Amino acid sequence: MEKIATALLVTLALTAATSAMALDLHRRSGTVPSRDLGTQSITAFIGCDNGVLNSAYFQKDTERLGNLFDFGGGALLSRITFAHYGYGFSGPYSYDIELWDPLSCTFIASRDNLTAADAATSVIVEDVNLCQDNLFAVGLVAVTLDPNSCIGANDCYPDLIFDDQIDVICPFVIADATTLPVCIDASPYNGPFVLRTELDNCATPSKRPTWGQMKAHYR
Repeated sequence: MEKIATALLVTLALTAATSAMALDLHRRSGTVPSRDLGTQSITAFIGCDNGVLNSAYFQKDTERLGNLFDFGGGALLSRITFAHYGYGFSGPYSYDIELWDPLSCTFIASRDNLTAADAATSVIVEDVNLCQDNLFAVGLVAVTLDPNSCIGANDCYPDLIFDDQIDVICPFVIADATTLPVCIDASPYNGPFVLRTELDNCATPSKRPTWGQMKAHYR
């Protein structure tokens, strides 16, 4: 949480720059089914949501939704976990994880072709290990989802849930990500998305033995 607090101080200028921009997101009616996240591994991750599941948006295929995180002087994205709901649309769902620079609104890196479980009738929490993907970034980073299983261009899944807070500088949207990206602070419109990260927590690979060492072992 300390990294989040540091990052949010840095975003004050960013918030001022984007607050005047209209966020073209259509909120779904009602709330999502309740689920106790207290027993999920999601509680051990860095995040800014309060764990109270609220609602979600009709997600466009050109939008990326996620949260801001501070990678400091440089960090590896080890894992992410997030909560999603299918609103009756059956999975599994295809998606990508994308990292964006929120200040320049430029793409950094991604992990593509991931699959989220069926969440048609209940909230599902995904836990994704990214240690093999070398997703390294520096400074303030928007960690987002690109949902690729769509009923239509404006209704794509997995559908990321946000909590019941407001004006917590953390939730972030990249609009028109595939053409002319526009980065928008979403905190005036919704709570943080239930998406958390784990940084620099990958096991250090052991040194691979040389062929000579292998031969010596069997002598």
